[in-house]
Amino acid sequence: MVLTRLIPDSLKGRQLFTRRYIQGHYGNPIVTFEARLTKPSEIGAFTTFFLSQLSSKDKLAIQRDLRLYSDADGNLYIRIDKQQTFRGIVQLGEEDPIRVRMKFTRFAGQATDLMIKYMESG
Repeated sequence: MVLTRLIPDSLKGRQLFTRRYIQGHYGNPIVTFEARLTKPSEIGAFTTFFLSQLSSKDKLAIQRDLRLYSDADGNLYIRIDKQQTFRGIVQLGEEDPIRVRMKFTRFAGQATDLMIKYMESG
């Protein structure tokens, strides 16, 4: 599964993804996968690993236009190119993307400051 390329080895042995079957607007079948991480150590491992796979160019684009990639609730939304991910390359993409949402809680500081910190450290 291509999604396993987006998670660190420390999380690969677990059943992380929930599969849902839904119907598209024109009746076409759609399969969605969702993973929810709740343990701080798992969240940190995923966030660090995932963001470290993005190129410097992509991370700079997200930082520069952070308001387009985030919301007031502390969510960071990143769309990556599904086809490139199959090839082992994680890069931003809009066509048929894999959508990743990361929630940065405010109890540890300003959400946008945390987002930038993770971008710079990865």
